[in-house]
Amino acid sequence: MSVDAIAPTRMNLLARKAQIKFASDGVQLLEGKREALLKELIERAKELRKLRNELHDRGRASVAAMAIARAVRGTAEVASVGIAGQREMPLEVKTEKVWGITLGDIAHDGIVRAPNQRSIGQYDASAHVLEAAESAEFMLEQLLVCAPKEANLQLVGEEVKKVSRRINALNEYLIPKLRREMRGIADVLDEREREDTFRLKMIKGKKAKAKIEKRRAEMEAADAS
Repeated sequence: MSVDAIAPTRMNLLARKAQIKFASDGVQLLEGKREALLKELIERAKELRKLRNELHDRGRASVAAMAIARAVRGTAEVASVGIAGQREMPLEVKTEKVWGITLGDIAHDGIVRAPNQRSIGQYDASAHVLEAAESAEFMLEQLLVCAPKEANLQLVGEEVKKVSRRINALNEYLIPKLRREMRGIADVLDEREREDTFRLKMIKGKKAKAKIEKRRAEMEAADAS
């Protein structure tokens, strides 16, 4: 809305002042939220970096163990043991609210199994194959820890961007726009006040002149009589 389209009244002037204060208070609140989110983001990033390093270590160990098992026992035996050891894993997704953001986590238990829990006889598979299976489960266990934390980190980062966009919109568009409108209204009201003052002086001057002329006419009439 342009300044010309706004009725230049004192009510609108007060309304713009109130809106500017409300927007400025909103900026302060958003800046506080952004600061807290950035702190949360940094802490989660540090935690995730350690967890990723552990995931990479377990992943390399799993790849190495699998390569040794395939080289010693053959791909067919490794695949056979993998099929025999298939199972369903009990996973539970949990959520929490952090600064209005819904973050998730995966609760799990029993990812890494003992050799007697693999649905195969301990003497039906070589130690190399069992070690490869165990290494893979260690990697999967760490992956289930890292995956939700990485997703949460992305969500917190997106929220930081969203809050920053809102702050910029208030600081760079809304508040300057309201201030321009307030100045425009104030200028019109000041101009009106000057015009009213000038008009009032003119009226007073005319009344004073008319009074003087009237008195002069009365004095002239009295002298003539």
